[in-house]
Amino acid sequence: MKTIFDRVKIKNLTAKNRAIRSATNERGFCRETGEMTEELLKVYEDLILGDVGTIITSFANVLERDQPAQYMLGIYHDKFIEGYKPLTELARAHDCKIILQIVHGGSQSLHDVENRTILGASSVENLYSKVTPKEATVEELGEIVTAFGDAALRAKKAGFHGVQIHGAHGYFLSQFFNPYYNRRKDQYGGTVENRSRLIFQVYQEIRKRVGEEFFVSIKINCEDFMEGGATLEDNLYLCRELSGMGIDLIEVSGGSASSAPGKGAIRPMKSVEEQSYFYLQGKKIAEEVPVPVALVGGHKSFGRIQEILNGSKIEFISLSRPLVSEPDLIQRWKEDRTPARCISCNRCFLNGKRCVLI
Repeated sequence: MKTIFDRVKIKNLTAKNRAIRSATNERGFCRETGEMTEELLKVYEDLILGDVGTIITSFANVLERDQPAQYMLGIYHDKFIEGYKPLTELARAHDCKIILQIVHGGSQSLHDVENRTILGASSVENLYSKVTPKEATVEELGEIVTAFGDAALRAKKAGFHGVQIHGAHGYFLSQFFNPYYNRRKDQYGGTVENRSRLIFQVYQEIRKRVGEEFFVSIKINCEDFMEGGATLEDNLYLCRELSGMGIDLIEVSGGSASSAPGKGAIRPMKSVEEQSYFYLQGKKIAEEVPVPVALVGGHKSFGRIQEILNGSKIEFISLSRPLVSEPDLIQRWKEDRTPARCISCNRCFLNGKRCVLI
């Protein structure tokens, strides 16, 4: 029987348990230009000491001119390499795997949108931000692909165990995969094969730059949960192809700020039945691909997590809001199996302060 406390090997990494801290909004804990702060290091230290097996950081922008949120992490310049080493060294000292999430934002941004050129798959107004991006040229896409490769190499030099490509939640790569936002007529638009092309190129560039042994994962939507968006079948194709290319882990999430009301990535929950809201899609993806799958989205109950692990091929459980409220939740569950105290109020980080329950 699988448990969340199992020590598990993925490729050449061994995680001390199946718990992953999924990338989480940490805006307000970083400097304006993307450097970490002592406050953010303390957030990670609490998670590390709380026995989380693997931590995926909040997103870090790969290009300085593309900053989807103010006070977010950066990885767009070599200057960040030394700044991340206190974090990576701390994680390694406590047998915690640390993964840097890397992102290009696109039109899903409210930050400084009047003063910069925002690129998108097509010139389609973003339903959330109301930003209409400039359709990216093939040359500009090549620069973005290269920037992802540069970012991954910097992460490797900084001591991270791996990187996670942010291909979910309505950011740039997710927009390219979404037919509503991608109305291109060239090799990047139309069919699911074409809409996947940029993601494949990003992965291949990263792999070329960091080698076969470095851990490379991706976060994807199981569905976009919006009219005209990507479907589960689209994402099954994407996951199968990435598995064949050698991706090391797929983290399954869903939705974005453009999703139908109540169908985004972060949902309120009033009952146990509403928990683990991407489970059926995640279970299907895990059945279709040979690489490990992590599932994020509304896990609060220890018993429910055990049911997921033993009722499917899902190998890892990713948690976000519960670990903001209780950084030591995994450690606590070894003795006390009561549900996470998180109430899904979505006030995890407010004005640079952690969960209001802390």
